[in-house]
Formats: sequence, structure tokens, C-alpha cells
Amino acid sequence: MVVAHILGKGAPELVRFWGESPLVREPDVTLFGIERLDPPEQEYLAKSPMRHYRAGDIQFKGGARAAEDALSHMHAGAHEFVLHLDIDVIAQEDFPAVNVPGSGGLRFDDVSSALLEFGKHKNLLGLDVAQYNPDKDPDGSGARKLVDLLVEILAARLQSFETPPPEPSGTTEVSSSGSTA
Repeated sequence: MVVAHILGKGAPELVRFWGESPLVREPDVTLFGIERLDPPEQEYLAKSPMRHYRAGDIQFKGGARAAEDALSHMHAGAHEFVLHLDIDVIAQEDFPAVNVPGSGGLRFDDVSSALLEFGKHKNLLGLDVAQYNPDKDPDGSGARKLVDLLVEILAARLQSFETPPPEPSGTTEVSSSGSTA
């Protein structure tokens, strides 16, 4: 539903505030970790130019590798991007404190490793988190897990700015004696 609104195809009372053109074009959207889609969503996605990565495919590849592939396909090296994380993409077995919990989503470890890849990317412009429901988290364990995850992502982001980029392959180093290595 959030995606429909930013594409200009959502509820008229929400879309009209942004004028005629959508906030984002469909080809510029990548859905990562989708699993539980209702039939109209499935039909829409089948016809849409939005890129998408299903939870099962991410689990097969691993979160980090799938995130690297997604970043490559969306040309993140050349364009800034915003990451919107719906916590309900995580399987309810790992994180039940959401509005619409369900089985079959991503495991928490896959979400964590994918988010680390997205988070440390130089062109990540913003990150927002949605769907955490404190009413379904009476002991606060979900909140602690979520905060720890966000701290880990932001720490990795800071570290990525402190670490110099790797040397391009194929370069020649000159030693102090003047010979090449």
C-alpha cells in the first residue's frame, strides 16, 4: 500500500497532496523480501516494471549476496536510494511484534546481513522503518532486537566511511627501491 501511494496509484485522498506526477516511478522501485502478496498485488506486480526479490530467493542466496545483487541491478553505484524497511517482512517466528505477522518471510539473520550491505553503501540516502507494533511486544524483546539491528547497521555505515576504498585491480605499486611489484 505504501508503494502504491508513492507511485501515485494509492488512495486519492493521500495521492492528491503530491500533485499529478508520482513521487517515484515504478522502474525506480525495487521490492526486496516480498512473500505474502494477495492476488491483486500478485497480478499488479506481474505487469509492473518494478524489480522484486522474493523471500525464498533471498534465503537461497543469503541476505548479503542477494542485497549485493539488488544493489547492482538498481545501479546503486550511480544513484542515491532510500531504503524502506517493513519489519513484517521478517518471519513471525523471528519477529512477531508487527501488525501483520506471518510465516514464510525472511529469517532475521537474512534481514540483518542484507541490511548491513544496504546500510554501508555510499549512496544510501535515507532509511526508514515501519510496522513495529509495541502492543504486540509486551516484554520489549522485539524493540531491543530492532534497536540492536539498527545500531549494527549504522555502526557498519560509519565504519564504511572511515575505511578507505580498495585499490582498483590491475594497479602497479612502486616500492621504495623503485622497482614495480
